[in-house]
Amino acid sequence: MSLVWDKMIPLSEKMLSIMNNYQKVDLDPHYQYNGLDFTWHNYKFVDKSFRQAHIEILDAREFKKIWVMHMTIFPNITNPSPIFGFDVVAGANKITGAFHDFSKVDNCWLYTYFLAKHLNKNWNNPRVLPDWAEQIFSPGMLAVSNINTEEELDRLEGIAIDNLEYYLYNINYEDNNGDYAEQQNRYCKFQKQNPHTPAMMKNLGIDKDLFARYMDDVLFPEIK
Repeated sequence: MSLVWDKMIPLSEKMLSIMNNYQKVDLDPHYQYNGLDFTWHNYKFVDKSFRQAHIEILDAREFKKIWVMHMTIFPNITNPSPIFGFDVVAGANKITGAFHDFSKVDNCWLYTYFLAKHLNKNWNNPRVLPDWAEQIFSPGMLAVSNINTEEELDRLEGIAIDNLEYYLYNINYEDNNGDYAEQQNRYCKFQKQNPHTPAMMKNLGIDKDLFARYMDDVLFPEIK
């Protein structure tokens, strides 16, 4: 039994349930893996209010004692709303890392709302971020680790669901017919500099060329 996994897996199901209200996009079947050692599932959604939402769930509990969830929502390029991001890396006994941000595209009210809600709050683990992360994450980014109590796990779930629902409800009110492709591409380019993501997938046996294509197609898609 794992309290951490018993909390995080239903959280991922809740977030998927919310996103299932939007149009689901079929992905390359190579971006799915169902093996005895681990499973790797990807879900993509589109809507008039955002160009892409993506949820990735890696379940290697039996193989590597790890469970990972990644989620992003990219607004339409005419919309100055921030990029929604949520990541969890969970072992059996604790969450080793949970990260959540409304990453800045422009100084819109939805971005400042997130800063007002989370900046300098007491539930955060100050850490030195690598340069690629410093370039794109907001000062209010939630970064916590060593989460292992029911109270902490419930708190993380509440923040994730509340902010996701608030973001999706309010993103419609931000479109100003601007052009924010450059800012979104900048976010994607810096995310791709994170060495840990491809290293983890290579360690699990995912072909590096396949994963590189997946990063460009789905994980951090730049606008051409």
